[in-house]
Amino acid sequence: MRYTSRLGQVVLAGGLLGYGYYSFYLPWADPRNVPNTLDPHYFRPFTLRSRRDLTHNTALLQFDHQPTAALPIDQPGIYSVDVKDPTMQVKRSFTPIVSRWFETNRDDNPATSTGPNAMWTNDRLEILVKRYPLAAVAQMLHRTREGATAEIRGPFLEWAYTPNRYTHLALIAGGTGITPMYQLIEQVLANPEDRTHLTLVYANRTVSDVALREQIEQLQARYTDRLSVQFTVDQSPDNERTRLELAKGSPGYVFGYLTKDVLAQRLPSARPADEIRTMVLVSGPDAMMSAVCGERLLSGEQGPVSGILRELGYTSEQVYKL
Repeated sequence: MRYTSRLGQVVLAGGLLGYGYYSFYLPWADPRNVPNTLDPHYFRPFTLRSRRDLTHNTALLQFDHQPTAALPIDQPGIYSVDVKDPTMQVKRSFTPIVSRWFETNRDDNPATSTGPNAMWTNDRLEILVKRYPLAAVAQMLHRTREGATAEIRGPFLEWAYTPNRYTHLALIAGGTGITPMYQLIEQVLANPEDRTHLTLVYANRTVSDVALREQIEQLQARYTDRLSVQFTVDQSPDNERTRLELAKGSPGYVFGYLTKDVLAQRLPSARPADEIRTMVLVSGPDAMMSAVCGERLLSGEQGPVSGILRELGYTSEQVYKL
């Protein structure tokens, strides 16, 4: 499993970093140099097709993508890509929104097989980017204009998923931590033979900060028997009309912080019966991770489960920190 720093980026600064890190990010010559085509070993230019602001500081960037049969994808799961700022030799990992990494049908054609030579079938690569004051790559992407290019490589498997391995998947997300969850949700729901039930708890500061809200609500309306959603927002809307509209909608909103009581009401039992198999995935800002499950170790290992999930009885075998 590939480790990505919680800071989301690594800066190459002279001899401050070891040779292993430095050589990893050197711009090795790409023997093919095919634009708009993913490769896990080389950064390649991708043309920005469009951008759409989702919140006051979050934008959805859509890059052109040419499907290829050469991607090493033979496993369903959550995948990420790296984006590089070539002027600073800084990279950051992002989880693309679109999740169809490979076709579901199997045949002898390597272009449509779900075997080792499976391809990602989308003609676009969508990345959700939040603007942070000190995040060089995010700032660069927000400045990128339509028609310009960004250097991207991947994909990289972050968490492997096997259909029907779990009876219940609980997904706890905060802010842009929704991206790996959304990718997985789309993937699970697109498989009619996968009966895994999904529960999403998505925390934000305000209602206006909820990214992908419309898409999430549409998925829940379509898959009411397979997907449960709970939005939590720290600040209640000042507008009473907005409160009433949200109260009528589905999924519902909880106004307040992500607490033990909120998670206890929404998550499956930590000690289920033998026939119930539960897994909890958590992705979000450091403060949320610390409170909910504990942060990953600096070494990249998962580390022990702490915080709210430990209080609710979840074990390290039932929790994965993205």
